[in-house]
Amino acid sequence: MGLYKRGQVWWMSFSFKGQLVRKSTETGDKRLADKIHHKVMTQITEGKWFDIDEGSRRTFDELADKYESTEFKELKSWQSVQSYLRGLRKFFGPYKLSEITPALIDDFKQMRKAEGVTAATIVRQLNIIKRMFNLARKRWIWVREVPAFEMELRADKKRLRYLSFEEFHKLLGCCEDWLKPIVTVAAWTGLRQGNVLNLKRSQVNLFAHTISLDGTETKNGEHLIIPVAGPAFEVLRDAMKVARINCPYVFCKADGTPFYKMEVHRGFKVARRKAVIEDFRFHDLRHCFASWNRQAGVDIDTLADLMGHKDTRMTRRYAHIGPMHLASAVGKLEESYRTFNESLGLRPSLGQCTITAQSNGKGVTAIPQPLD
Repeated sequence: MGLYKRGQVWWMSFSFKGQLVRKSTETGDKRLADKIHHKVMTQITEGKWFDIDEGSRRTFDELADKYESTEFKELKSWQSVQSYLRGLRKFFGPYKLSEITPALIDDFKQMRKAEGVTAATIVRQLNIIKRMFNLARKRWIWVREVPAFEMELRADKKRLRYLSFEEFHKLLGCCEDWLKPIVTVAAWTGLRQGNVLNLKRSQVNLFAHTISLDGTETKNGEHLIIPVAGPAFEVLRDAMKVARINCPYVFCKADGTPFYKMEVHRGFKVARRKAVIEDFRFHDLRHCFASWNRQAGVDIDTLADLMGHKDTRMTRRYAHIGPMHLASAVGKLEESYRTFNESLGLRPSLGQCTITAQSNGKGVTAIPQPLD
């Protein structure tokens, strides 16, 4: 017991009413921490120190401020988190931390459902507030317990949305000239929107046909090298010919500033509407890249490396096999059995058939066709 350092801050450990107490001095100055520790020990001896529950006087807004000032900017997806955090502040902001109970959390969930928010969005918000409370308990000692969080069971619904080559070219034809190269690179490299918009000239190697991203720019924190396919290479080659003074970005406006996410969102929405393509987001271009590669015969492990996934389970969520490819796979099985029968000199039975497939937009229906 005594003083010990956690990170850059000094903490004190002491016994109070038979229980071990660990409390931050909230300073990195050893001399000041000594004074604070000595004062607490004196108050305990004189019976003047009380174990104040921070959760009864700290508000959610204070916790959000603390979270933003310490953890927030370290997140690669902090811009998305900022949007979710605004919604949490709006509802929980004035409440004391001790007042945020499972019942209040359920009220928040019901309110968001009534607003038409998807279960996935609600879960993302609950994950953020759960993370904040864990930090408040373990690191800042503001609360003794974390409220129970019941997640939506159907929130992790697999999204099956990608475009055929025909649909993609239709969409591309409806994009404004400045947007076409951005959409092309996104679809043919599988890069996330932020990586495309912030792509620097130094990251593109036209000789090696690659794009290199270091760990600070990827979601999993690992270095990623992506081979650049034909359409994306042509776009990058043309973009690299145009050099603007003091502008490191591949895609930028006339004044040298990069395109903002909201600008791309609006432009993409207009193009999608003109192309009459529904339920398709910019991020779904990443689904296109994964699905096109998978349907071209790229194995799942290689595709995981291309997309920067540590686990192929995530890759499978992005890569979808189309109905005709599934029909082709079943057809190969039928052909294999047919060849086996012929090698034995057997005639196909009346029950044997070839397999074709018909898509109903939701899945594949196998349609047997009698053999000749």
